[in-house]
Amino acid sequence: MPYIFIAIIVTSFVSGYGFAYKVSKAEIREMSESIADMNREAELQLATLTEEADKAHTEALKLNKELEDANVSAINAINSQHDSFKSVRMYDNGRKGSRCTTTKAGDTTKPIDLPDDGRLSEEFSSFLKSEAYRADQIAQYAMICQKYIFTLRDSNYGTSEGR
Repeated sequence: MPYIFIAIIVTSFVSGYGFAYKVSKAEIREMSESIADMNREAELQLATLTEEADKAHTEALKLNKELEDANVSAINAINSQHDSFKSVRMYDNGRKGSRCTTTKAGDTTKPIDLPDDGRLSEEFSSFLKSEAYRADQIAQYAMICQKYIFTLRDSNYGTSEGR
């Protein structure tokens, strides 16, 4: 009689172990298939995102080239205006009709009578022109920087209103 109990216990253990093994094997196969499906989906998403990144990079290179070309043409325009303005004498309309006298730099003995037409001295005219030239260059650089920042913002957020 004890052999029958031992046989029943061994049989139930083996059948329980076999059943657990089959269930475990099915769960492992299901998880493996699920992981494989997620990997395929991740690969497709990676390919899509890589393609979008390549398009955005190409667009950014194109916009950068356009900004550089715009900067070069603006600097060339500023330089040509500067060159054509170089020989022009500047006037101070506020001085017209006043009899102000000035002295030359380094000469404190005798004041120079400037004409009443309001012309500025050559040195002062040259200084104002050079400062205007520098200001034009800096303003152009600031506009290019602003365009670049807006381009980056728009490409990252869709549009400036989309934030």
